[in-house]
Amino acid sequence: MDKEKNQGITRRLFIKKTAAGAGAIAATGAGLLSAEKAVAQTATSSSAPSAQATYPWQKTYSWETPPAAIPDSKIKEKVMADIIVVGFGIAGATAALSASDEKAKVILLEKWELYNCRGSDNAAIDSSLQKKAGVKIDKDEVCLALQKYSGNRSDQRLLRLWANNSGRIIDWLGNVTEQHGIKLKLALKNRNWPKYPQGQEPEKEWNREFNVCHYFTGRQPGLMFALEKEIRKRGIEVRYSTRAVQLIMKDKGRVTGVIAQDKDGNYVQFNASKGVILSTGEYGHDEEMMEKYCPWAAETAKTTSPYTPPVNTGDGHKMAMWVGGVMEPGPHPPVDHSGGGPLAASAFLHVNTLGERYENEDVTCQLMSNAMKRQPGKTFWQVYDSKWEDEVDKMGIGLLMYGDPSSSPAPESEGTYPISTPPPPAGKKFQANNIQDLARKMGVPVDTFKATVDRYNELCALGKDLDFGKRADRMKPVNKPPYYAGDGVIAFLVVLGGLYVNPRLQLLDQDRKPIEGIYLAGNTVGNRFANDYSTMTSGATHGFAWTTGYLAAKSALGVKDPAWEPAKA
Repeated sequence: MDKEKNQGITRRLFIKKTAAGAGAIAATGAGLLSAEKAVAQTATSSSAPSAQATYPWQKTYSWETPPAAIPDSKIKEKVMADIIVVGFGIAGATAALSASDEKAKVILLEKWELYNCRGSDNAAIDSSLQKKAGVKIDKDEVCLALQKYSGNRSDQRLLRLWANNSGRIIDWLGNVTEQHGIKLKLALKNRNWPKYPQGQEPEKEWNREFNVCHYFTGRQPGLMFALEKEIRKRGIEVRYSTRAVQLIMKDKGRVTGVIAQDKDGNYVQFNASKGVILSTGEYGHDEEMMEKYCPWAAETAKTTSPYTPPVNTGDGHKMAMWVGGVMEPGPHPPVDHSGGGPLAASAFLHVNTLGERYENEDVTCQLMSNAMKRQPGKTFWQVYDSKWEDEVDKMGIGLLMYGDPSSSPAPESEGTYPISTPPPPAGKKFQANNIQDLARKMGVPVDTFKATVDRYNELCALGKDLDFGKRADRMKPVNKPPYYAGDGVIAFLVVLGGLYVNPRLQLLDQDRKPIEGIYLAGNTVGNRFANDYSTMTSGATHGFAWTTGYLAAKSALGVKDPAWEPAKA
């Protein structure tokens, strides 16, 4: 059997596994603890915006008024360290270990009872694994593609910070995790790089896909399992159930520490001689912040997020703004993926609940969700027929099958960790022997749907999509019974809005000058994606998380690092 055919069978088997539901979202996260308890422990925004205000920018939200300073008389304990890291996720864990490498005394604070993580992929350029596999990636090409996708609204210096340093940093991460049985692996587009499977030519795709994707055994739960083991091994102090509530700023405008509340409600003051690193994640669980900064995903954040506990309430963003930090302009970009239909994000026919075709179906799972939310009921139907097994290999399904599944095993098959994988969103799927019966099961107008399918088949026979311009090789007629339809679902993962920082990851004020003593990492960092999250660099959010975590620690400690030296040929 030839290699291409063998790969096709592998992909068909992968699709069959996802076809049981409405779609598969390649994402991990969640804790073992109850969401109810998380809500009880997490202080979310409680006061409602002004009733007179009409638009988000006209309202005054509860968190926009800085709280009164906590008096010294209420402080039950004072602790000193070189570095205080706030938030025990991928960025915070990396920051703590990076500071520990420099022999710094580090204290790591986490509001929840366990560390937090989610997702699967990690984007890096020039890693040892890529070099070994002969993968060469042009950093200019990647950064310029991301910059174009952002409409030139992202900070090019931050894109370069990731592109120029992610390779050596992920190698460092891999060396750490391997000591605890977690291996770093490379997810190529296929095993025969640089040759792509038939129909998978990145330069012809709606979005370029660059081979930057890496993953760890067990995906992000495996990575965090290993990082937590290493943190414990090194004796780094971790305080769980300790929620940071206020930064300490001295008269000269330098942040010198943070005040937190322990599980008993006592205030503890953590003083930092070198710096505080905010790595508190995003704000998708704060309804007020979503309404103001990311209104286009506010509803899906409330109804479709697979992640618990709901602790991502923008605590770091708020504390940073209270000391003079500035949030990047909105609306902020969400990671708001659609799982597609039963055949994932494949480019089969899409119709809305009116039975009408409304888009070129050859888009990524992120872009697909943007169109979905503009349709009646914020959903769509993926329609195909019994030939799907022969057609799916050529249809392209974007991020949901970035790598060859045979070389990139499913995370649930790679061990059990304290953080587990949430189930994919469930959807409906119907089968019928004729188009009219399928329409009735779908609940769409029969005559409209039949006319839509007839028109689509006509364009397939013509070999040119006169309506939406889809590639001719992905125009597959729906003409061989039985016929199938499955509805699309969306999963809100995170929102990627943050604050202004400079390349040394210092928080900036309204004059874009650094506020001394405070550094940001992970999803508190703004100006990275701007318009929307691009799937052309799969795992970019995690790549930014551990890159900024690692470098924020070096910056706070004043360590000389290649990141801040002029690039060399």
